Amino acid sequence: MTDIVKNIKNAKNTKSALDRAALLECLKKGGGPLLLDGGMGTMLAANGWEPPLLPEEMNLVRPDVVRSIHRAYIDAGACIVETNSFGGSALKLAERDLGGRSAELCAAAARIAREAAGDGALVAGCAGPLGELLEPFGRLSFEGAMEAFRPQFRGLIDGGADFILIETALDLREVKAAVAVLKELDETFPFVVSFTFEQQGRTVTGTSPEVAAHWARLVGAMAVGANCGVGPAAYVETVSVLHEHSGLPVFVYANAGLPDDPQQWGPDDYAGAAVQLVKAGATVVGGCCRTTPAHIAALRERLADIPVLPRTRPDLLPFAGRSRMTTGGRGRPLTLVGEGINASRPAVGRHIASASWGAVRDLARAQDRAGAHLLDINVGLPGIDQVEAMKKAVAVVESSTDLPLSIDSDRYEVLEAGLRACTGIPLINSFTAKGIEKGLQLARRYGAVPAVLPLDEKGIPESVEGRMALVEQVVAVADRLGYPRSLLIVDALCMTVGADTSAPAVGLLTLRRIRELGCCTMLGLSNVSHGMPARSLINRTWLAMAMAAGLDVVIANPLDRGLVETAVAGDLLCGHDRDAQRFLSMADTFSTAQTKAPEPKRPAEAEEKDAAEADEWSALQLAIVQGDPDRSAMLGRAMDEAGVAPTVIINRGIVPALTEVGRRYDDGRYFLPQLLSSATAAQTVCDAELARIAASGEATDKGTIVLATVEGDLHDLGKNVVATMLRSHGYRVVDLGKNVPCADIERAAREHGAEIVGLSALMTGTMFRMEEDVAAIHKNLPETRVIVGGASVSDDYSRRIGADGYSPDAVGAVKLVASLLLERGKG
Repeated sequence: MTDIVKNIKNAKNTKSALDRAALLECLKKGGGPLLLDGGMGTMLAANGWEPPLLPEEMNLVRPDVVRSIHRAYIDAGACIVETNSFGGSALKLAERDLGGRSAELCAAAARIAREAAGDGALVAGCAGPLGELLEPFGRLSFEGAMEAFRPQFRGLIDGGADFILIETALDLREVKAAVAVLKELDETFPFVVSFTFEQQGRTVTGTSPEVAAHWARLVGAMAVGANCGVGPAAYVETVSVLHEHSGLPVFVYANAGLPDDPQQWGPDDYAGAAVQLVKAGATVVGGCCRTTPAHIAALRERLADIPVLPRTRPDLLPFAGRSRMTTGGRGRPLTLVGEGINASRPAVGRHIASASWGAVRDLARAQDRAGAHLLDINVGLPGIDQVEAMKKAVAVVESSTDLPLSIDSDRYEVLEAGLRACTGIPLINSFTAKGIEKGLQLARRYGAVPAVLPLDEKGIPESVEGRMALVEQVVAVADRLGYPRSLLIVDALCMTVGADTSAPAVGLLTLRRIRELGCCTMLGLSNVSHGMPARSLINRTWLAMAMAAGLDVVIANPLDRGLVETAVAGDLLCGHDRDAQRFLSMADTFSTAQTKAPEPKRPAEAEEKDAAEADEWSALQLAIVQGDPDRSAMLGRAMDEAGVAPTVIINRGIVPALTEVGRRYDDGRYFLPQLLSSATAAQTVCDAELARIAASGEATDKGTIVLATVEGDLHDLGKNVVATMLRSHGYRVVDLGKNVPCADIERAAREHGAEIVGLSALMTGTMFRMEEDVAAIHKNLPETRVIVGGASVSDDYSRRIGADGYSPDAVGAVKLVASLLLERGKG
């Protein structure tokens, strides 16, 4: 137990017993366990705050209340307090016409916390999610997200926060925007990122704790964490993963329960569960929703004598898409980067130049099925807007596959555009030795793995010594910047053997020398055979030689079946295939006579047939399941032209596809992005068929649903997803938005003849509105059914307030609506 933790346990006057500088140093080094404060919203509500006033407005109208809450947590034992600025972004505050006062409100929040903490506790500048989805799933651009966070962070820093705590994160790409703008404001200001993990142990957008941990390490976070969503017991495994894969201090602050939730965590039970969190690797423990100073006091008593686990820094290369991760580096299987999406190839270049993205989708999926671990994207065509082309290409590929990406360009602004557009942990391909400092800063800003080419303005050195001189310059810069060599990939650069038969030998010697410096190695494989016959033979032979010399990453053609088989066998022979598992799993597919992959199906989706070979119904269903709106629309039009009835297309094509999407969502194979992509694809077809029905004069009334977030609540992300899913199923949806008075909800339900009203609330402080609204709608519109949902709502609460149904997510909401309408002879 550290001296600081002893002081936390024994001090009667925390402010005088603790030292702020020592606390910050203890936090950075992973000492502890240290105590974070608990819930703010519950405490504000108990001390006079009521909607429509925002919690952040209390910093101006009742600073004494906010200060007293901070003080209560410090007196209970907290040595870190969060500012009252969770919804303090310009975007969130704009709902109350306060967007222009974001910096003012957040600076006030930090000053109040600083006054309460003095030098005896740390102040965490709190920033919650923006509440809107980023493009392409929503309307908010990456740059728009940055600008929403900018005044919030500026105010928190100016007001005296010790570090920024980006919390309750649902979308890794939004967190990237937050970190990027923070680094623009102050490159060295410390920050912590904390995610909410719920569905299948992931965020609702599919990010796993493992990906969050590695990304936090790459982006230079001071710590990584998990908060909200679930109770303390459910976060034990999550904390263990964060500790194992980040090498950073781990924050965890769970919920104590929701209103009428049977699983309530009182102070003693909560603290008892927190013991396991510390044993799993937590270094900072606090509370989220419905926790109080009593919970923190209980943590102080139970945790002070529990030692924290030592940290170890992972020694591997992490790459991740939105929901899939692969690791490489020393002692690990070869990482294969699919080279197919490259504008220098004439066929691909024509499609990119004409914005024919369907072919790019197909190529991405084909490389995925063939066994690629990453997909390289290069849009380097003269005469086009490469920045916009890169953004679009990334969006198209990410909607087609969950593989990690390699952002490939020789232009800094194009690389940055790709890094902003992609989710997860990409490869940056690549920088030259001359641009390494700027390149490493870019990698650190967005949480990516950098690759560097040992060349300068003079070109590629022909000798091993010439290349290594540049590599040593690169390593010196990385060391000076504190960038780990194990995360730096250096391309050994092999030139074509047809022009110089000594080129492969130079490449192999360079590769071995690079490894001696502790860096990882990479090769662009097809360069060696350029202009030669039997290129596949040369490539796979060269690959085997390079793997024996220690190659970690290869950029190659995964559709060359012989090459993929060579890589698998090479991993086995190099000792990188534990118990020969991968080799044996693929043994039945090996065929040295094949030169192209038969496009084997991924195990999790073995039931999918190739769209080109499937019958028309399977093809339409597959296009919707894969979230391909262009192909879905094309197939729907073909059926229209063939005279297929609209109702048949909806019932035989769209409904089964969306049922499969729902199954994958429930199974944890699909997450919010895939859900929205498939819903959008389905809606393109559904809208066309409903228009045909309307033109024919037939009735199209499948059911009308009015949706609204209750008055005083400015959160509507979940409601918006529900609206999209309902529309894709053919229902008429009237979305009233957020902060909607009950009178407006009733008026809309009457005007549109709604059979169902859906109410949403996220904040516990606005849930009383939901109860009032349910009662009023039942009284004034007795034939209308009312369903409820939202982060703070539970099934038990729904029943207590007399709602007609509850769903925790959009997929369940569609099922609930269908069952209620079925009772009325619709659906």
